[in-house]
This record gives sequence, structure tokens and C-alpha cells, in this order.
Amino acid sequence: MTALLEKAIAHHGAGRLSQAEACYRALLKSDPRHAYASNNLAVLLRGQSRFDEAIDLYRHAISASPDEAAFRSNLVGVLTGLDRYAEALASARAAVALRPDYAEGWFNLGMTVNAMGDREGARLAYRRALLCDPSLGEAYTNLADVHLASGDWHLAEQCFRAAIAAKPELPQPFANLGELLKSTGRVIDAIRLLREGAERHPAVPLLHSNLLFALHYTPLVPPEVIWRAHKRWNALHAQPLLPEQPLEIADRDPARRLRVGYVSPDFCAHPVSRFFEPLLFGHDSSQVEVFCYAISSRQDDVTARIRTRSDHWASIDSLSDEAAAAQVMRDRIDILVDLTGHTAGSRPLLFARKPAPVQVTWLGYPDTTGMPAIDYRFTDAIADPPGLTDRWHSEALVRLPHGFLTYQPTMDIPPASAPPSVARGFITFGSFNNLAKVNAETIALWCRVLRRVPDSHILLKGRAFGDPATRARFLDCFALGGIDPSRVELDGEIVPTDDHFKAYGRMDIALDCMPYNGTTTTCEALWMGVPVIALLGEHHVSRVSASILAHSGLEELIADTAEDYVERAARLAADPDRLATYRRDLRSCMRAAPIMNHARFARDVEDAYRAMWRKRVAIAA
Repeated sequence: MTALLEKAIAHHGAGRLSQAEACYRALLKSDPRHAYASNNLAVLLRGQSRFDEAIDLYRHAISASPDEAAFRSNLVGVLTGLDRYAEALASARAAVALRPDYAEGWFNLGMTVNAMGDREGARLAYRRALLCDPSLGEAYTNLADVHLASGDWHLAEQCFRAAIAAKPELPQPFANLGELLKSTGRVIDAIRLLREGAERHPAVPLLHSNLLFALHYTPLVPPEVIWRAHKRWNALHAQPLLPEQPLEIADRDPARRLRVGYVSPDFCAHPVSRFFEPLLFGHDSSQVEVFCYAISSRQDDVTARIRTRSDHWASIDSLSDEAAAAQVMRDRIDILVDLTGHTAGSRPLLFARKPAPVQVTWLGYPDTTGMPAIDYRFTDAIADPPGLTDRWHSEALVRLPHGFLTYQPTMDIPPASAPPSVARGFITFGSFNNLAKVNAETIALWCRVLRRVPDSHILLKGRAFGDPATRARFLDCFALGGIDPSRVELDGEIVPTDDHFKAYGRMDIALDCMPYNGTTTTCEALWMGVPVIALLGEHHVSRVSASILAHSGLEELIADTAEDYVERAARLAADPDRLATYRRDLRSCMRAAPIMNHARFARDVEDAYRAMWRKRVAIAA
């Protein structure tokens, strides 16, 4: 009996799961009350998402050995994952009652109560786990996440660093701490940490993707270096998955209705949906049959709206990349569109398997994916002028004629009746961009504007401003640029959404960031009657606002140099009549411009799809 268990465990550890399952079942047939065989088989089945069978086997193990805390704790994990919190909580409490020194039991209790919304209970459980086992890096990581959710940024950072010190073989603390550093404006520190994490964990694509994304937030990393990093990511993670033979096309009719699949974790209240919905709603159903593949479990009213307007909806969040690719192939998708790139929640290795004859990337990421498996990237001639950025892409650039995106506002809140300078007596510049974009070089440029416009203020908003250290660091940066802290207004996160939009009523002129421009924030500011001064760069990431402004009929707000940026901001600040006109007319200007011509944008995209398809079937013929 012992030999058979050892054989099963050896198969299990080596990844020979079918052989391991057979051995465990043979052992249980001989000894139905073998608790360890039941527990181990449950672990195996849980890993295969066979949750009901796993739960039955865990309960069988507990029945056979009721004093074994580990079996009860293992059951907690699968129950919590299925949102069966009451059962999970009872099992977790029983496990730690049996063994008060059981670190894993306290850890699982922490996960359960945190999932139930009890942050303080989670803190206590994770701390107890660490008292039992100070090397439990997973507990430090989860405790850091709890601190972060509560706005305790400093404690979160300490815990992430403790997790890395305790267990450097864990990739998640590197990823999470990198995101924390980026979110608090410490992009260079984030890049260093993510590079270390990627070197320690070369087989973890997520860390490499996070590093690629972070490289865009600083002007200190040139486009050529970013391009080489993307090529390296592809060589390490994607290229080995590319099939040797192209996918066979069953129906090569170049004029037939196309089956187009969109893949995103952001089919919900997320900035991506504000640009995706106009395309979805504008599609001609006689030309395009839409499939939406959700790669996140997040759902809300926006999800329901997108799901209703799609011809087909599939949640593939729980599927492996291989299984998801197989589903795409079963659905006979002609054109598969990535909306995420290397941003949070992405599934690039699904696309690496080339499950559709034509693959496109668009919208969610401001650069190449680095994967030749993706054929095209949507952009326009302002964001990517012909001959300027093509060399930094593995995809062929398809420049849409009226802009690479179209905007749908989430709320119809009217702009303030007048610029705030009318009542306040001084100009307020501002930016509601993600603080990761507000690097030292951007602040230095803004300080030049503030020095040029005496008595002016600047208004920034970000959740991380709830952290005293982050506030102090930003104020110090402005002080280095000669700006008194009394002229700098730092707001924390503003909720609900309508209050966020109303906050634009406190801003006369928006100042864009460099090199990472605003996208949603640029559109929102214009929608609320606030002009945006943008600096034109050489890379897509630093030309997005210029594209938005040009396709809104506002070329006069685009600067070619830093000096021009300062000059345009100063001239506008000195022109109250022009500010009032913008406040009154920007919304109608947007409505009449390509940026909000949803129907035309949909036709442009469909024309591009048709051209891609004709080219593909011609090659296959």
C-alpha cells in the first residue's frame, strides 16, 4: 500500500497526472478510507478544475481522519474559489482550532475572510500565519494586498519587500510591488524591481509584460530599447508556441460575412470599454459577426450591455491559453482582435498560438506586442506617422483614415458654466492622469509653465495621494522646480464617477504628460470643456493626445517642442475669452468631429478587416 502511494506521489510530482490519478484510485479501491490518497487525489483534481470531485474527496479525507487540520485547510481553498464562503469559513476555523500553530491554516482563513470583505479579520489571520511561519512569503504578499486595498501604501510596500526577502522564488510580490511603485510615481524604481523579477523568473511572462509596460512611463528609455525588450519577450515566451503550419481556412470567400472575435479583460466599467463600445454598437451585422471573449470574471452593467450587443459571448477566464485557443478555433474565428497588449489581465500567449488566420492588436496598449503571431496593429497617421515608428513594430501598421479610436462619454454631466479662474482670480492647470505618467521630467516641464504664469496653481488627482509619503515626494519635486507647495493641489481618489467629472470644473487648462500621454483623461477633459496642451513626441505612446486633439479639430493645442508647450499654455492662460469659448464649445466640437463619429469609425475598421481578409485568402489560395 505504501509503495503504491509513493508511486502515485512520484507521478504527481513529475506532472504525469493521468498515471497519478490511476494510482490514487487503485489505492482507494483497495482501501476506501485511505485519507492521504483521498486528499492527494483531491489536490490533483482541483488543479484540473474538477472542483465537485475534489470537494467530495476532501470531505472523504476529513471523514477518514477528522483530526488532520491540513485536509480541512485544503478544502478551504477550493470552497473559497467557488465563493462558498460560509462552508469555507467553517472549515478554516476548524483547521486552526485543531492546530493553532498551523501557518497554512491561518493563511487560508485570511483568504476566506478577505474574500468576504473582512479586511481586519484578514490582517489578523495573515499576521498569525506569519507568527507561525515567518518564511511564508505568500502571507506577506496577501497582507500587502490588504494594506493596499485599505490605502496603507507604506505598510503594503513593507510587506511586499518582506515577501521578496522571505521567498524570492515567488513572482507575485515582484509584480505587485512593481505596480505599487509605478502607481506612486516611482517608475524608475519599478523598472529596476521588475527587471530583477524577470531575471529571477525567466519563465513567468507576466513579470516580463509588466516590465515592458513600465518602460513606456519614462523618457529615459528610448523607443529602440523598448522595441528590443518586446522582441526578447517574444523570443522567450511566444515564439516557441507559434505553429509551424498556418491555420487552414475552410471558407475562402473574400466577400462573406466575417467572424470577428474580441478578447479583453475589460468588458466592464473600464476606460477600454468607452472606446470599444462605439465600435461594437456601430458594427454592420451583415458584414461582421461579433464574438466577445471575456478573460476576466469582473461583471457589471457595462458587461451586460456589451454581452447583449454581441452575437456571441464566451467567458474564457478559467480556461488555459491552450484551451482558450482551441475554443477560438472551434468557433472558426476569421479575425481575432487583442484589446489588451501587455497590460493587466492580458492573455498574449493565447494569441501566440495563432488560433485565427488573421490577428490584430488595438486600443489597450500603446505599442507593439512584439509577436509576429499578431499580423496587424490599428493606429493612424498622427499617432504613427508613416516611416517613423514602423521599425519598432512586429505587426504591420494599419493607419485608419479618421483616427485610431472613437470616444463614448460615460456621463452627460454638463461642463461648469465658466472657467474656475473667473471666480478664483488665478489660472488652475491640472492633470487627472495616472500618477505613473507624472514622472520627474513631466513635473519639471509643468514647473516651467507655472513659473511662466505667476500665481497659477496646478491640480493633480490620484488614489496614491492618500499616502503621506507620496504627497510629500510630489511636493518636493515641485519645490525643486521653484514652485511653492501652496500652489500645488493634490486630491486623492474622487468617487463616485459623477464627482470625478465635476472635478474638471476646478481646472482651467489640462497639461498632458510625457512621454506617456493621456487617452481617456484627454477625452474626458475635452468633454468637460477643458482644453489640453499636448507635447508631440516620436513614439506612439507620446503622440496619442495629438491624435485625439487633431481628430477633435483642436490642432492649435499641440506643441512641437517643450518651449512651444510652455508658450502655448501661457498664451492660453492669458486669454480668458478663449478659455470661456472652449468651456462653451468643446463638447459640440467633439460631437461634430471624427473623434465621436462612431458610425464612420466602424466603417473604417470594417474596411480594414475586409482588406486584411482578402489579402489572407489570396495568400492561402
